[in-house]
Amino acid sequence: MRQKTLRLVLVGLGLGFLAFVGIALLSDLSALLAYATAFAWWIMLPVLALRVANWALRFIKWHFYLHVVGVRNISVRASAAVFLTGFPLAMSPGKAAEVLKSVILQRLTGAPIAQTLPVVASERLSDGMAVLLLIAWAILNLATHEYWSLVFITLGALLSGILILQHRPLCLACLRLLSCAPLIGRLARSFRLFYESSYQIVQLPNLVFAVGLGTLANLLDGLGVYLILVGIGLPATPETFFQALLVISLSVVAGALSGMPGSIGASDLTITGTLQHLVGLSVPQAGFATLLARFVQLWFGVLVGSAVAWSARSLLLGKPSSASDQSERTYLHTALNHVPLPD
Repeated sequence: MRQKTLRLVLVGLGLGFLAFVGIALLSDLSALLAYATAFAWWIMLPVLALRVANWALRFIKWHFYLHVVGVRNISVRASAAVFLTGFPLAMSPGKAAEVLKSVILQRLTGAPIAQTLPVVASERLSDGMAVLLLIAWAILNLATHEYWSLVFITLGALLSGILILQHRPLCLACLRLLSCAPLIGRLARSFRLFYESSYQIVQLPNLVFAVGLGTLANLLDGLGVYLILVGIGLPATPETFFQALLVISLSVVAGALSGMPGSIGASDLTITGTLQHLVGLSVPQAGFATLLARFVQLWFGVLVGSAVAWSARSLLLGKPSSASDQSERTYLHTALNHVPLPD
């Protein structure tokens, strides 16, 4: 499992290096060096601080979700270590290696993988809705109405999925059908665990809280890109802020839709293209700003997460818990309104 995960992450790192080289070549190396020389690098300190604040808000959401799905026998320290370790795992294609977070949680708490896997997925759901709200806010202030179709289509798809999950009779009927299937019927209990966690997560109070935190967290990223744009010479105006907010928010949506490791390629091209089209930057300017923004958005987290994974390896990969079966039965028992579970 660990070797496969490492291979997936290495693929992402390789693609990331190629994307970095590609942007550098397309932007003209000599021009990039000139912008780097003139840039006030002290600005990156508050930009990185804003990114750390983003992580703090997202961690609160992560830990909250764990409580929602019934995982309460984990310390804040261990929970934070698992959360930060997910940053380099996001470098895998489709972020598939993030499943390892549920594997680690099983070792630490005994919670079945199917019980905590929706937490990993729901981080993307709440962030997606938060980013769409920020895009809508930026559009209203910039009058860039060509982006409304993206907001409506993506938001419609997310809301449709949430409404389906909240339609309990329909979902339970589908689960009963799956339990009768010849090949996957043996996984019916895991499917039920996955659904019960998902159902709790998308309840309106939980969803509002998570989207609220996600909105504030992604707003901080927009402020970070704003500081970068001011650092390369743009005026410190509300228009520049909303341009920065729209640029980084569109890159998040593009990266999520692409499924590329760490959103590599899709997010980079979106930032570069939008900075040229919307802000009016030259190719070298847009390339330089993209390299800075992507370092903060992606590579800073990969470095910090890798350091945490290494320093906390004894905690994360320690002796596995033996409470998985009992945890599974207890959680399902609660979800089924205290109906006794057969062995």
